[in-house]
Amino acid sequence: MASEDLGPESEEGAPGDQTQKPDAELANVLVLSKSRLTNEDHHVEIDASPALYKKDMVPGFCAQNGPESTYEWSGKEDLKSKTMDNEEEHVVTPEPESVVASEKTEVGLATVVVSVSTKHIEIALQEPKCVEAAEAPDVGQVAASDTVSEITKETELPESALLHDVGQKSVRVIVQQTKTVDVEVPEKQKRKRRQKATANFELEEQEAGRRNKRPSRQHSKVSTYDESAMDKVMEEQIEGSSSRKGAKRKHNSVIRGIETEAMVAAALGFPRDSLTEEEIAANVVSVVGGKEQENYIVVRNHILAAWRENVNVWLEQETVMENIRSTHSKLVASAYKFLLFHGYINFGVAPTIKARFPAERNKAKVIIVGAGLAGLGAARHLMALGHQVIVLEGRQRPGGRVYTKRMEVDSIHAAADLGGSVVTGMHGNPLGVFARQMNWAMHKIKDLCPIYQPNGQPAVDEVDKKVEAQFNQLLDTCSKWREENESKSSYISLGNIMEFLRHNCGMGTIPAERQLFDWHFANLEYANAQLLTNLSLSDWDQDDPYEMGGDHCFLPGGNVQLIEVLCENVPILYGKTVKRIRYRDGGVKVETADETFEGEMVLCTVPLGVLKRNLISFEPPLPQYKVDAIQRLGFGLLNKVVMLFPKVFWDGHLDTFGHLEEDPHKRGEYFMFYSYAAVAGGPLLVALVAGEAAIAFESTTPVEAVTRVMTILRGIFEPKGIKVPNPVQTVCTRWGSDHLCFGSYSNVAVGASGQDYDIMAESVNHRLFFAGEATIRKYPATMHGALLSGYREAANMARAALARLEPSKPERIQSRDLHSYSTILVDLFKEPDLVFGNFSVIFNQQK
Repeated sequence: MASEDLGPESEEGAPGDQTQKPDAELANVLVLSKSRLTNEDHHVEIDASPALYKKDMVPGFCAQNGPESTYEWSGKEDLKSKTMDNEEEHVVTPEPESVVASEKTEVGLATVVVSVSTKHIEIALQEPKCVEAAEAPDVGQVAASDTVSEITKETELPESALLHDVGQKSVRVIVQQTKTVDVEVPEKQKRKRRQKATANFELEEQEAGRRNKRPSRQHSKVSTYDESAMDKVMEEQIEGSSSRKGAKRKHNSVIRGIETEAMVAAALGFPRDSLTEEEIAANVVSVVGGKEQENYIVVRNHILAAWRENVNVWLEQETVMENIRSTHSKLVASAYKFLLFHGYINFGVAPTIKARFPAERNKAKVIIVGAGLAGLGAARHLMALGHQVIVLEGRQRPGGRVYTKRMEVDSIHAAADLGGSVVTGMHGNPLGVFARQMNWAMHKIKDLCPIYQPNGQPAVDEVDKKVEAQFNQLLDTCSKWREENESKSSYISLGNIMEFLRHNCGMGTIPAERQLFDWHFANLEYANAQLLTNLSLSDWDQDDPYEMGGDHCFLPGGNVQLIEVLCENVPILYGKTVKRIRYRDGGVKVETADETFEGEMVLCTVPLGVLKRNLISFEPPLPQYKVDAIQRLGFGLLNKVVMLFPKVFWDGHLDTFGHLEEDPHKRGEYFMFYSYAAVAGGPLLVALVAGEAAIAFESTTPVEAVTRVMTILRGIFEPKGIKVPNPVQTVCTRWGSDHLCFGSYSNVAVGASGQDYDIMAESVNHRLFFAGEATIRKYPATMHGALLSGYREAANMARAALARLEPSKPERIQSRDLHSYSTILVDLFKEPDLVFGNFSVIFNQQK
């Protein structure tokens, strides 16, 4: 399904909010020593602890030659600040008042001065020389009715291992409270918690209309963060001006920087305050939870954000260390290694990235079945990690279900995406990274989607809005019923409960309204490539919390460009349909009709439809739990009628428009049209077929299909005086009949759950691995999900290869240069037996 934002789990405000909660104070873990000042009524914290960043990256707290640094905080007001030379400095405007008491206490080389007046408590830090410290928002004054009764100095805390070589000790001053003091902070919008969410972070829930999951005519969205704030952050990351290049962090608040980097990491699928399962498995920290983990997360987020600022340049570990204290080098090394190994940084198709691929690849031999986005992504990442790779593809082209058809008649031509077409969300999307690296100008799909009635007239606006609101209300009611009947919802379909509620609530009782309801139902079936009556009520939208934010886009010229750049220098054998995969402790054998390929591991990326039909036999058989998951998950259908016209006769400003059907069983028949005129290079129009209509379309002749589409188009435009010409070329898809996929993309059918995606992703015996859009729980049914699953399995296979090397180190494998694979492919048909980059190829298996 389509994917938006992740985001922070907490209910904190936009980046830059400097009000810290005790459980979120990142700097607290770095405190070396502290002094406690007690008062029976009040509690104030000053945290002057060194930050992860170097002193010249920290604003306004480094005092030279011992001047007094005074910070004030009011329980009723925000910190006062002013800007000087682009740096923020906290300043105080003293008020005339009488001082009740003033005392000092020494902590290390610093002196804490506490002055208690009739109006407030003022705490000042006198520094004899430069003290490296982070900004501390919780500092200054509180309204006081009592004086300080005593000053105590607590035993100095042990030095943190993270700050072993820090010369100056930081100071923490506390005026301890014995009763609660209410503090007003800037008002922030609360986020609702979506009770059904399976993610481990809090979710923001607006209206439920986004569940329609189409890039046009969008309703409000369910997302995991403040989308407007995230949009701004990601746009700055993507479109950073030249003035930001090389700018040091001293021009930004450290707290704001940490928050911003956390949001960037969240957009990439990382939880805000915990480790991913991959990180835990990789042992990125010595102990899960605690101070080391908190600091690791800050470092990890910083590395992610640093590379996303310029994805055209290889980010070196040494470059990261320029902004991080040397005492944190081990954390940087751990985070950098993990992110590089798992393909979160330094990936893609930029020349500088490709130049870093090792010329000689002598690690474990890997066979990849399928040259779609998952297989190609895995192949490139394994090659980058030094592995020998060969890809077996059953078609005579790469890309799998991503297929751009070149259409041309005389001087009229266009590029049509017959399969995956929409990049669903640019924020955090690896396909968006490719676009930036290749300088591709993505076309944002406009939200406007007018709908036309069966008679060709526009839908009545008031009725359209009414039905849209009622449809969203239906989805909300379904969600509430699901939460109240959790044990039953796995075995009830979304379609049945929606139709039951619609009927009982008296919605869609007149034809005009019912047709609009059917259009929304068809759109939901398009989003899931499945009949609503086959979708699980409990988990049909289980991936919603992880969907990527940002615009939905077309790639002008077609998505074949993504495939072409991924194929570069990857050894692929076409026309090799795999029939059998044998996996043992000693290695794997992959058999086609007349050849056997031997390697150490195999990655299977074939579509779920192929696995459901048992077209590949596995020896030994797959574990029963995996077979069950394959059968439980749904694999549905979406078809298209692609038409190249001599000219554009429709509104060129529209990217989509809809059409209503009178027959509910045909509600998905040409229910929406995509205009590709702005991106295909010619006057191209695509009609979508979903739901029952998509299944019936498989047996419809192209003449019948095009005739019906033209009747619809002429009924819409000719009453307006617009002559609709015949198309000069048409293409009708038949993805359900394609013997190499048998459908379009996966979904959660009745009886299935999101956990089945996780089971699909599990390897068997550390020899047989699986990737593809049906193996990634967070981003199923998307192009970027397929690609990310390939990166995931490349890392898993590389880790498995390393684990096998630990007990004993075998002799180094002599590899043949894979860049010369084209010559080897020619020789493939000349020699009866040969070695392909150390992959054994055996002919005449019957011998």
